[in-house]
Amino acid sequence: MTSPLSPGSDIPVAIISAREYPSYKRWWDSVVSDEAMGLGPSASRLVLRAGAQLYLLGLKLNLGLYTSGLKGFTQPALSTISVGNLTLGGTGKTTVVQFLAHRLQQQNIIPGIVLRGYGRTGCERAILVTDGEQSAGREAGAPLLSPSEAGDEAYMLAQILPEVPVAVSKRRELAIKLLAERTAAQIALLDDGFQYFRMSKLVDIVLMDATAPLASQRLFPAGYLREPLSHLRRADQIWITHADQAGPEAVDKLRHTLATVAPEALVVVTRHRIASVHALTGEAITPGDFADMRILAVSGIGNPQSFETSLQQAGAQVVALRYGDHHDYCRADMQYIQQIAQEHEVDLVACTPKDVVKWSQADWPMSVAVVHCELEILEGDHNVQSIVDRAEQVVAGTEYD
Repeated sequence: MTSPLSPGSDIPVAIISAREYPSYKRWWDSVVSDEAMGLGPSASRLVLRAGAQLYLLGLKLNLGLYTSGLKGFTQPALSTISVGNLTLGGTGKTTVVQFLAHRLQQQNIIPGIVLRGYGRTGCERAILVTDGEQSAGREAGAPLLSPSEAGDEAYMLAQILPEVPVAVSKRRELAIKLLAERTAAQIALLDDGFQYFRMSKLVDIVLMDATAPLASQRLFPAGYLREPLSHLRRADQIWITHADQAGPEAVDKLRHTLATVAPEALVVVTRHRIASVHALTGEAITPGDFADMRILAVSGIGNPQSFETSLQQAGAQVVALRYGDHHDYCRADMQYIQQIAQEHEVDLVACTPKDVVKWSQADWPMSVAVVHCELEILEGDHNVQSIVDRAEQVVAGTEYD
């Protein structure tokens, strides 16, 4: 039997960058990862590293305004648990937010979720995606907005967590105020809030992807770091994600680094695992059916490799079709996906819940399924429970944010 911390399959994934995958992103990835060689990429890296120094200066000035007291922290209308990261790209924030929402509900606490609403259309005012309640002519928790109005992640969360209110705004405190005034939410879960310096938080959780080697990480725009590693000292807890895909040695190495840069932060070790499969074309499909299947993994997410590795761990042979994060799928994309699926003779087309909310209707000639992943705690569940217990005390009025 495979250990939870055993790395994924070593069988290579055939990767196809979709036509709509941004060319500038492909160029930037190749330069900052040191894959691109030659005079041009080397000169580009020098320019990007100079830009990183300017970025760091602006970051420190902005953060310093709050830590020095020159600017005051905004107090949100609800005590807030923030889930963020230190890097660009996907570390699994949305899956962690889902997990925490369920844990809070198990302790009879009503959570509300707040996001920026990346990629949504319309004005920047705070809007309610769902109130988490049932009303005449509408199912409990049904989204009040379209995916384009709410943003793909907010719409997806509203579908997956029908009893949890969800609000979006560039100004997160306004979205939290909306939850407090118009829903039954008692605690706010802030998706991607570590860099939202202006607001006080009850707990700051930072996610670190175990599959991303820290040694090669540089500050944006020369690399994938939003902040220097030393800024992890602001975190109350650090959750290591995708531990199973990295393996024990990589996790231990990351633990050592975290103990050096953020010795007071509590550590939780997690993995993402496939929980269920929803077939769009009517078949009965379970994760157990993936063994020996040839699957086209279609995704427009921050960390497509994690999704593809999860399918490999379930025994599938994977062909990957990658779009840019938050890609806005259209009918032409559906035709292109079918074309690639037929060319590679796959048994199944698989996508993520974040992608499918923006898929247009298509007459699929092959099996298509949405793969739902959930978070599993491998180590440190007592640290997770301490967050829930603290939230319970705040709601009961025995602790104040």
